[in-house]
Amino acid sequence: MTRNQIFTYVKETHGTLPEYLFQKYPDIAVLRNTSTKKWYGVIMNIPQNKVGVSGNQKIDVLVIKGNPDNIVHLVEMEGFAPAYHMNKKHWLSIILDRFTGTQETIVMNLLDESYQLSGK
Repeated sequence: MTRNQIFTYVKETHGTLPEYLFQKYPDIAVLRNTSTKKWYGVIMNIPQNKVGVSGNQKIDVLVIKGNPDNIVHLVEMEGFAPAYHMNKKHWLSIILDRFTGTQETIVMNLLDESYQLSGK
């Protein structure tokens, strides 16, 4: 899955456009809930070793808000990692290149959940 696929999905589903808030880090895109303006996702291009994958190659990671009871289990599964640069109890990292084809639905469902959680 790519960051552009995420951007297309959130625009069509939630009316969200990526925001680039950090001049020093132009690849970081923030996704905000349209009603509360709270963050529900961040896409970053970071070294893969920051999310437990060996190597220093940069990869796109989506960090989303989640239910702590689910995050505990998801971080044990392939393609997921504890949140990078966010509260690890309430946020989760998704390694985007690990999700292709029908697996992309998993990411979209988690994005929808994150959007809902940020609306409270």
